[in-house]
Amino acid sequence: MTQSEQGIVANQDLAEFVRANHAQLQKYLYWQVQSREIAEELAQETYLRYLRQAETDRVVDLNAYLFTIAANLARDHLRGVKRGQDREFVALDIDMPDSKPNTEEIIARQCLNQQLHRAIASLPALTRDVFLLYRSDRLSYKQIGELLNISERNVEYQLRQAQLLCRSFLKKA
Repeated sequence: MTQSEQGIVANQDLAEFVRANHAQLQKYLYWQVQSREIAEELAQETYLRYLRQAETDRVVDLNAYLFTIAANLARDHLRGVKRGQDREFVALDIDMPDSKPNTEEIIARQCLNQQLHRAIASLPALTRDVFLLYRSDRLSYKQIGELLNISERNVEYQLRQAQLLCRSFLKKA
């Protein structure tokens, strides 16, 4: 897998985590630091640290990995507070680059989205249906199985196949 494909997979995995677990991560951080603002800043820093690392494909359990990063950030923050050095985040400087995506990044994302749509469209019908019900409609394995009259194990297999086939499609593209 190329570095850009690893980055795409890492971004997708992170986006899914944020949708599903961001509130839980913030609650955990709030419990640690007792400040909503600092908990939010630490949550954002958690995501940034994950995205900055080069080998995201080696992360086996993203949930555990991100909560470990968050716990370490909370611990570092609390150490600073104990030493009387309340952690202050650097204010944005006017000379800092704009974080908005530039035209090239927008076009690259659009191309990637087109490739992903083509990859999904190329999946066998059952695999595509299972994938879309799971990813888009957020149905559980059990709900998908009942809806399509297949076993939960088959749902799991179809999702694995969808992932493998989409990766293969993207590598060729």
